[in-house]
Amino acid sequence: MTTTRFSIPCDPGAVVITRIRFTEGTETKKRPAVVLTNSSYHTSRADAIVMALSTQRGAAYYGDCDLADWRVAGLPQPTKAKGVIQTIDRATIEKRLGTLSPSDFDRVKESVRLVLCL
Repeated sequence: MTTTRFSIPCDPGAVVITRIRFTEGTETKKRPAVVLTNSSYHTSRADAIVMALSTQRGAAYYGDCDLADWRVAGLPQPTKAKGVIQTIDRATIEKRLGTLSPSDFDRVKESVRLVLCL
């Protein structure tokens, strides 16, 4: 298990609270995100790659996926993973809420493959 400078677990599938940049790139907002990168990546970098999570139930955009087991992941209400992938400094991770279920994390990984055309 890889941790941040503040000893917060940062494994693939971990649901964390961190600062996510807005599309404009100037402002950030504290929100949940799912960690996509593993300990091998974290060993050589202070960063993590995450996918933002949202409770907004409006229009679905390409790459978004609903989380079926959001309660298991420590989330307070129905949530979707947004098809928005960001690199963050792991030091900005404030806390861990939980971990995605294997089936939800599989859906998130499939969304990443769709977004990145892998």
